[in-house]
Amino acid sequence: MRGSWAHVGRLWTNGEPFLAIDATRRSDWRGYSDDDFERVVNLAPEDSSISVAAGSAALVGGDGVVRDDSWIEVFHFEDGALAFVQASGPDYPGVLAAALRYPDAEDNEGDDLLVGGGELAVFSAAVDGAGEHSTRLSPAQPGPVPIVHGPPSPELDPGMLIQTAASVYRFKIRWYTELDDDSCFARWLLIPAS
Repeated sequence: MRGSWAHVGRLWTNGEPFLAIDATRRSDWRGYSDDDFERVVNLAPEDSSISVAAGSAALVGGDGVVRDDSWIEVFHFEDGALAFVQASGPDYPGVLAAALRYPDAEDNEGDDLLVGGGELAVFSAAVDGAGEHSTRLSPAQPGPVPIVHGPPSPELDPGMLIQTAASVYRFKIRWYTELDDDSCFARWLLIPAS
């Protein structure tokens, strides 16, 4: 990819994946109230999406080999692509940069994701998409890349709302990847379909 990535936020995981779903359909997910999360727990590692009402959601984040409890860093590319990166290593910004540069030709292919409403909602699969048992969603905001991994926030971390231009995204997943003896990453890419 040519161009540059912008860091637009971070999501804390205790090992559970996040759903990435058309924001107009987020209330269809009942991870807490109707035990939809149990369906996620029972998926095979290679499963990249899960059915939600009449559609589906992509599963991003949560590679327990990279880290159990971890930040998932979210990046937006100039062409509208999104990257969710989980990283570990002494040079945290360097590992993130390497993960974004890493070729995607051998990444696993996931199911396409449809986003017709112009916004992508990203939130923990363990909560509801809306209502009493949901988490608030903060808009994606460009900002500096974190210098260190750091601990979780003292308060409950929100999910994200990301403005989208594309209506169909190709999904590519790169599981645990070693860069050297001390540094590794996992990456989930949503690439606008041409």
